[in-house]
Amino acid sequence: MHKIRKNIRIKGVSGFLCLLLVLSFSTGMYVWADEPDKPEIKLYWFIPDGMRADPYVFNIYRWACEGKLPNIKKMMEEGTYGFCKPVYPGHTPVNFATLFTGSNPYVHGVSDGPMHTEGNPLTRPSVAGFRSTAKKVEPIWVTLEEQGKRVALLSIPGSTPPELDKGYTVVGRWGGWGANFYAVNFEDIGKGDARREQGRHARLFFFGPPLAVFTGHAPAGDPAGLLSYSVPREADLSAWGKTVRALMVDTSDDNKVNYDKVVFLDGETVLAELKEGQWSGWVPLDLEWNGLQIGTSARIKVIKLEDNGFFRIRVYYNALNETVSDPSYLASQIIENIGPMVDYADNFPPQLIFYEEDKDTFLEEAVMSFDWHRDAVGYFINEYDPDVLIQDIYTPNQMLTSRWWMGYVDPTSPLYNKVSDNEREILWEEVRDMYKRLDAIVGEYLKNADENTIVALSSDHGAIPLYKWVNLNNLFAEKGWLKFTIDPVTGEPSIDWVNSRVVYLNFGQVHVNPDGLHDADGNWHRASGPAYESLREEVKDSIRYLEDEDGIRPLMRVSDWETAEEKFGLPGERVGDIIIANRPGYGWSEKVTKGMEVFSTPLKSGYKQAIIPDDLPGMWTPFMLKGPGVKKGCFLGDQPVDMIDQYPTLMKLLGAETPGFVEGRPIGAALEKPE
Repeated sequence: MHKIRKNIRIKGVSGFLCLLLVLSFSTGMYVWADEPDKPEIKLYWFIPDGMRADPYVFNIYRWACEGKLPNIKKMMEEGTYGFCKPVYPGHTPVNFATLFTGSNPYVHGVSDGPMHTEGNPLTRPSVAGFRSTAKKVEPIWVTLEEQGKRVALLSIPGSTPPELDKGYTVVGRWGGWGANFYAVNFEDIGKGDARREQGRHARLFFFGPPLAVFTGHAPAGDPAGLLSYSVPREADLSAWGKTVRALMVDTSDDNKVNYDKVVFLDGETVLAELKEGQWSGWVPLDLEWNGLQIGTSARIKVIKLEDNGFFRIRVYYNALNETVSDPSYLASQIIENIGPMVDYADNFPPQLIFYEEDKDTFLEEAVMSFDWHRDAVGYFINEYDPDVLIQDIYTPNQMLTSRWWMGYVDPTSPLYNKVSDNEREILWEEVRDMYKRLDAIVGEYLKNADENTIVALSSDHGAIPLYKWVNLNNLFAEKGWLKFTIDPVTGEPSIDWVNSRVVYLNFGQVHVNPDGLHDADGNWHRASGPAYESLREEVKDSIRYLEDEDGIRPLMRVSDWETAEEKFGLPGERVGDIIIANRPGYGWSEKVTKGMEVFSTPLKSGYKQAIIPDDLPGMWTPFMLKGPGVKKGCFLGDQPVDMIDQYPTLMKLLGAETPGFVEGRPIGAALEKPE
């Protein structure tokens, strides 16, 4: 086994302190005194995606004082803690770039996940916000490596293709680097209604590989010698260049047709035999990526199996292989020591929201992901001994933006009173269990940190209730600005870009061109002139005065691209012609439908996109520090710090040089010796 080096870890002894101290902020600079023998300071930075923390509903510090989160309580006792607010538009790629550069979007350049720029088609993003190349300035890991730190990155959005020369990069999500085998739901196509309803929502980020595959089943031509009291039925489950044969069998000798088990075959090899609700162990599969055969593994679950053979089956593929780890040998070492990687639960757009049985599947995947990430902490620290370890887990975001929880636990949601007090308490217990598992990961960092290590806990954004979609493209189509057709089988739309003049694209951008959104070569160009200005004003008015049946207007703020930096902090060259922020609870949607409804009820009940987070505590996150130079038992108060201030605070504590592009300032109240 490859070893780098190991240190002796010294476990600290903590006392009890739960007094909330409201201290004033200071922007003074703290300079370490010259100490020739001063030990090297390390950083362990845990950044769960979508970990909401606020003083009112998700008060994790109160939960900690109540004994529910013992490791977070220890961080409170021995360090500094408070809240932090994200930047617009509130979601992952923009806020991670902000955290890792200490600068606002107009500096680091990431305005969204999918970004569209002039001279490129609107059919796909021309700049992918999750790619490392999207940032215009270098992230903290590059800066620290240049200053002599050995850095390890685990599941960090925006970290791939890898930028480290000597460090470790493992599964930087959605960067378009390596073979990312996303989980797939296989479902009986039936009448095709479910497929048509999902449309582009059955694809990763609406335009990527399939996350749901709809297929039929038929009498098994070769029942493989299986005992079945009804004629076995078979379906081919095909994804990532691999087909697994699923045979539905009836094991009950009752003179009725009631399929109750699925046998999964790879060729003649039986992979698993499962009844409804059961998971397989990890089974070997050879998948395909860019013409390469990659040996990996997967877990299979029968989510739903009805008597008539209707099935809903989930295949969760190992997220780790040699193409998504740098150096490549890390993959086999990690899998050998802590098992195949369960990175996070569900997908985006969410897939485990359509049937009641999906909820249990989500919770089971969530536990697997927390267990894997918890085990990864000690392994990475003890095996590779990085000076800096930065880790993310996406599961908190997936839970709080799913169907099952946020709308029923946050009292600001109209769904809050749709459940009884007892039902709501069960939901809260499930949410708090998720936070306890986050706390356990924090505990692994504390256990493995010595007296010369900074331990930091952050997040990119919180989440709030969602209860109404605003289907802007239906509105634009009604006005004759958008031309489209819908595939009668898949439900996926096809936009006539040449003859369309206005379109909404996720997650807060409207593109406008009176001469057509695409030129003769199929590319988008920024328009200008009187016709453009007139149409743009007309479009803004159509959104500005749009009301639902209750007379509520979903628009909160609007800007032209020329004022994007001033009004939204976004880079003007990477936004649409109009930027819009929605009222909390309302969400802009790209979806177009045959019925052309402008307002619709979402199936999921939480979200975070295109929201102004400044005065919205549900969007806030935790910010916690413990280690040398950090003030002990210090509560920063109920008002959140700015996200750009985390980076320079960490750099100051590390004794590292902060680059000139950084806009944030060290949080003086968190430092033992601020100037």
